[in-house]
Amino acid sequence: ILLTTMTTVAGLLPLMFNRSFQAQFLIPMAITVAYGLLLATLVTLVLLPVLLTVVNEAKRVVFWLWNGRRATPEQLEPAVKELPYERLEETRH
Repeated sequence: ILLTTMTTVAGLLPLMFNRSFQAQFLIPMAITVAYGLLLATLVTLVLLPVLLTVVNEAKRVVFWLWNGRRATPEQLEPAVKELPYERLEETRH
């Protein structure tokens, strides 16, 4: 993700700094694409993991208030739940 973002923005930089008459029509598009890609990269690599962590912590607080006991993040996150070995063998057949 980082490599693609850096190479695309670096490839658009000469167009953004070009002052010819023909480039004047493409400069706004190049700026929009470069900044949009940078923003999307930051959202994907920084904001999304932070929001997932905050939501998981909120789930832990709600679980603690509702059940009166603390849960680990792994217990509440469905992406890391594992089936018992016996159930896993049943699903294979």
